[in-house]
Amino acid sequence: MGMVSGDNRRVSPSTASAPTAADLVDWDAAVRLARLAVPAGPRVPTATRRATVALLHRSIVGATPWAGRITGLPDAARHAAATAEVLVVDRTGLMTASAAWLRGLMRNMGDRGIAAPDVGRGARALATAHVGAVLGYMSTRLLGQVLPPLGVSAGTRPGARLLLVAPNVLAIRQRLDLDVLDLPAWITLHEATHLIQLSAAPWLAEHLAAQLGAVVRGLVDASRRTASGGAERCARLARAAAHARSADGRPSEPAALLLGGLLEPSERAALARVVALLTLLEGHAEAVLDAVDPSRMPSVHRLRAVLARTRRDAGDAGGVGPGSGSGSLLHHMIGMEAKEAQYADGAAFVRAVVARVGHAGLNAVWAAPDHLPRPGELARPDQWIERLGL
Repeated sequence: MGMVSGDNRRVSPSTASAPTAADLVDWDAAVRLARLAVPAGPRVPTATRRATVALLHRSIVGATPWAGRITGLPDAARHAAATAEVLVVDRTGLMTASAAWLRGLMRNMGDRGIAAPDVGRGARALATAHVGAVLGYMSTRLLGQVLPPLGVSAGTRPGARLLLVAPNVLAIRQRLDLDVLDLPAWITLHEATHLIQLSAAPWLAEHLAAQLGAVVRGLVDASRRTASGGAERCARLARAAAHARSADGRPSEPAALLLGGLLEPSERAALARVVALLTLLEGHAEAVLDAVDPSRMPSVHRLRAVLARTRRDAGDAGGVGPGSGSGSLLHHMIGMEAKEAQYADGAAFVRAVVARVGHAGLNAVWAAPDHLPRPGELARPDQWIERLGL
């Protein structure tokens, strides 16, 4: 199976009769803007590219049951393996698929009573520039991305979509001289954990969408509040996205993506809940990697040390590679790029709970939305354990 490219794809036009939050963005323009800001990836022989694609496909097949054994969720792992769509993509393919998913998410906001505000061209251009900057930035950093199913009906368990980004895997392997077999296994174990989370908690995708809806509602309101200054801010964002390169030629983080500053206190509370959930999900995947040992992955000690050092060196800009510091599409979209401390909190929460009540106790978190840790409980796992009576 070859690598999927998004070079000639467009984000499907809306068929909705009434404007929705998705209409705040020109999605095709956002992808074009993102492509202007990033290189295609490392130049390698065709045989090397094909071998990387094959390795990633083969690795996810073994990683899903492996993650199921580590987490104590073998049934969820089997469901994930049977239903997930796995694609190995290039950077443009990641941008295009991510844009289509985000657009679908925001279209669904119309069902939650969130219509597109009449904010004018300036604010729409600002939103488009923001999305384009995010897509470009994360397209060079993410090694894998799980996109939850959208519009999940009660009683159904559709599969998620997993995107594995071959150029970024090749780039980090070459730059850090990592093992050609162990790196794909490490990446896919991390991403398989996310697939299992969604299968273990059939309500999770819809719950996440609802929580994001509250954030989007706040952002829509914020766009109304700031529409008058939209054109000028749009111009600044567009220039930053088109020229967002560091001295070594790699895209740098667009500083204007911190949307939290646009929100009112009540809206920030909704954002905090989303960040807490994303932190838990990433921390859980990070903690699963703790179970890897040299009997299964010979270079694991070096791999773990090199990736940890890379994340530390990257600082607040976010690291490279799965686990803490890499971030996710949603972290970048809401302007809360994954900081080392955030993922450390998530992983520490999982490790502390597992040490007290095992994976069986931790897995109570997937039973219902009320079982998710509250933002304050991430740093106080004993409070979560006590609240759930474990």
